This record gives sequence, C-alpha cells and structure tokens, in this order.
Amino acid sequence: CYLLTQTVIPERHAYVLLTADGRQSYLVCNIEERSARSEATIEDIRTYVEFAEKPEAAAATLLREQGLAGGRIGYEAHTLPAGSLARLQAGLPDATFIPWDTQFAATLMVKNEAEVAAIETAGRLTQAAIVDGLTGAAPGSSELAVANRILKGIMDAGIVPMFNVFAAGDKLLQAHAEADNRVMQPGEIVRLDMGGRMSSSNYLSDMARTAVVGAASPAQAATYAALLDIQLSVMDAARPGRTIASLFEVCATGFARHNLPFQMPHIGHGMGIGLHEAPMIHPANQTVIEPGMVLNIEPLVIIPERGECYHTEDLLVVTDSAPRYPTTPQPTLITIPA
Repeated sequence: CYLLTQTVIPERHAYVLLTADGRQSYLVCNIEERSARSEATIEDIRTYVEFAEKPEAAAATLLREQGLAGGRIGYEAHTLPAGSLARLQAGLPDATFIPWDTQFAATLMVKNEAEVAAIETAGRLTQAAIVDGLTGAAPGSSELAVANRILKGIMDAGIVPMFNVFAAGDKLLQAHAEADNRVMQPGEIVRLDMGGRMSSSNYLSDMARTAVVGAASPAQAATYAALLDIQLSVMDAARPGRTIASLFEVCATGFARHNLPFQMPHIGHGMGIGLHEAPMIHPANQTVIEPGMVLNIEPLVIIPERGECYHTEDLLVVTDSAPRYPTTPQPTLITIPA
C-alpha cells in the first residue's frame, strides 16, 4: 500500500505492527483510510485523527491492545524520528524498544517471483522511455525539452516519476543536477539518472544512462566502452555464495585495469519498494549473495581533464547459476540528435 503523505508529509505517520505470532495491524491517519483498505493486504486497519491525537499515542494504544505494553518492540531506527521514539517510550514505559533495521532489511533482500516481475516491468518501461526520449529529441533541443520527453514517456508507461537527474553542461559533474532551458551543444556528454514508482505494483525503477549530443569522439566512445566492460564484469560476478564486497572488488579492479579514476563509495544497491534497499554494494558489506536478490549495478567515472562524467545502471536478478538481466545494458553512448 502506497500512501502519498508518507513521502511528502513524513510527519503524518503510518505504522505497521507485526507480532511474533503472526498478527498484523496497520495504523494510518484517517484521511488515508480508504487507500489503506483498498490497497493493503492487512485486514486490521486502525486510524487516528491528525492533530486531535498524536500518532505515537495511537500506536501506543494499539500496542497495549495487542498485549505488548511490556513487550520487546523492534522498530526501524533510520526512519522513526527521535521525538516519536521518545513519545512511544513515554506512552509504554514498561516496553523495551530495540532498533531492528538490519532484520527488517534482511526480509526485503530476497524477492519472490511476483516481486521480480514487478521490478523487471518497471525497469524495462523506464529504459524504453529514456532511450526513446533521447533518440527522438529534435535537433537543437534544450535540456528541459529532452527531460520532459523522457518524463512523459515514463508517465505514459504507468510510472509516477520520483527523481529526475539530468546533468549536462556546467552541471554535468553535479551528482543530482536538474534540467534547465539551456540548449545542448554538439559533442557534449549528458548524464541521466531517473526512475519512479510503478502505479500498478508500487515497485520502483532506477536507471542511469549516458548520452552524447551528435557523434561521440573516439575518447568519449572509449571511455564509455571501458565503463560498460566494468559494469558487465561486476554483473557477471553476482553469483550465489560470493559476498557483496567481492562485487565492489571486481569493480575496483576493473577501473584499475582500464586506468580510470575510481572514487565511488558504493557501486550499486538492492531494488524493490525502496530505492536503496539492502544490500548496498560497498567494500565492507559481507552479506552473502543469494538467488532472488535484485541488484542495480551502477559504475560511474569522472574524467576531470575533460570535465565529463559517465554513468550507467542496470538491474540483475541473482539465480542459481548465471545472473539474469531484466534491463539491457546500453552497448554504446546513446545519441541525441545534434
């Protein structure tokens, strides 16, 4: 169940209660009750009235009703505000509150077939919208005109855009630049990182692509070819039994092999109902790779002497043998008509 206010008004809390014996309850603000009853699979829907009652007080009441006034209560520490935790503790002084982020994250790491299919659909539709938006742009287009073409394609596919990175010109090296009305010039590199929420499933997409306006120079083509080779080597290494950290090592080795500067703190992440789900692919993560994990692999390289940044990002599904690629890695730089 997706509640808009949980994204844009996070102080309008919603709580899911899962007990050790399998009971489930969903506490939402009363204005979200219809959405919760329509979309959620949890039958026990509870509500509170905003401003008339603190959401933490309603949550404490629910916990007491479930016999947990003195229980051990795990919570997501990275999302529950400190003030909310303090109010919950004050309302349930005999309960023990335990950060449970690692355990919650572990439950999301391995997807079932329906989840994989939903993520795959969102990814493929986003890829098609990005490629069509770039290659179908009119010559002499502005950044904003091309970005809007892509966003329209994403929305027409049934995906609600959630982020729209369009980096070009003086903003090419900015991590999360946005498009403006500047007309793009022949020969320049354009970097995108876009995605959204598939309205039919609530699973997310996240894809990065690099394009060039007009024909690529030999140096630009070679840089992208090297980055693609690194990405494919990492994706192929995603086999059961290896560690997540080993994927980072493969990536770092690939950058060294191609004599490219490597400065990334992580090179990918899990995908699902969250944009950055576990496992995050960084050098300290010793999580063992399992079948059913869905990962985004996204190497990025900055070429400082040319003021250019290249980024590519694709999905893989870990299987019992070789990984499967729901989105197709881009074989060359995408060409935007000059």
